[in-house]
Amino acid sequence: MKVKTTVHIYHSQYSWEKEAKFHVYPLKIEDTEHLTHVSTQEIEIEVPDSYDPRAQKIAALEAQKKKVMADFQKTVDDINERISKLQAIEYTSWEKRADTNPVVSVLTTCHGSLLA
Repeated sequence: MKVKTTVHIYHSQYSWEKEAKFHVYPLKIEDTEHLTHVSTQEIEIEVPDSYDPRAQKIAALEAQKKKVMADFQKTVDDINERISKLQAIEYTSWEKRADTNPVVSVLTTCHGSLLA
């Protein structure tokens, strides 16, 4: 099947390149020092009659799903690591800390029990 489309031809040459090149883009881009618009043309291209984009779209979605699942698993792993670290920390109640913490001991002695 033949398909008509509009293309934009550009001339490009960077300082390190000996020769200029021409490029075809499907959209118009603003001119720069290195890339200038030459012309716009309508062209006709041949697309196979049997072309079906579904397989490529499915492959792209499968790749996106794989990345999302990997990102999700990393987040779950990070949360599990934080939980493990919290579970590994020894917890000491305020009453026990008062015996070893001089500031809490002084406050408790001067003002009675902090928890009362």
